[in-house]
Amino acid sequence: MRAKRYKTLLFDMDGTVLNSDPMILETMNILYDKYRNGVRTPKEKVYYFSGPPIRETLKTEFPNLDIDFIYKEFHDVSYSLYKSHTFSYPHSKEVLLKLKEAGFNLGVVTNKIHHLTEYALSCIGLENIFTYIVGSDDVVNVKPHKEGMEKAMKHFHSSKEETIYIGDNVTDYLAAKNSDIDCCLVNWGPRVLPNDLLPKYKINSYLELEEIVYE
Repeated sequence: MRAKRYKTLLFDMDGTVLNSDPMILETMNILYDKYRNGVRTPKEKVYYFSGPPIRETLKTEFPNLDIDFIYKEFHDVSYSLYKSHTFSYPHSKEVLLKLKEAGFNLGVVTNKIHHLTEYALSCIGLENIFTYIVGSDDVVNVKPHKEGMEKAMKHFHSSKEETIYIGDNVTDYLAAKNSDIDCCLVNWGPRVLPNDLLPKYKINSYLELEEIVYE
């Protein structure tokens, strides 16, 4: 039996487990057409909306609208697109199932709300993979604050040394750093990571993830 380097693997959602870029882009374009007279933000910038709390992004993109109104509009539109515009990443299910069967604790810590996270996982056939989810509505302080990580580690009775966080952006890196746990950043999305980020690992495929969690 291979020796495990970690006990608990915590994952970001959008851009890490869920390829939601097509859904977010289509949602924002619908909202731009409806509430900004068709003035669209370039997709290269929209790709970076994945990660930070969406309410903060919507405040910036629609400063003249009530935030609660546009937040509801975003969720109403995006919800209708999940089944057709979200996807899993290559080899994700086979690798995650193998890690689960090997005894790793698998959890999600995300700035997406809890029930939507569960729905998104069901849309891509990963609903039975993760045994614990921390969504934005499960904490007072969302990422990059450490609250979500600490809640997950407490649930799994896992120390910082036994835990790694897998994400795809600066928010995820800072969340891991603030929690004093190892970080793995993935490179399979369209977002370019700043050169000054120094995670423990960088990977290009779920197949590589399988290698780094063992001694």
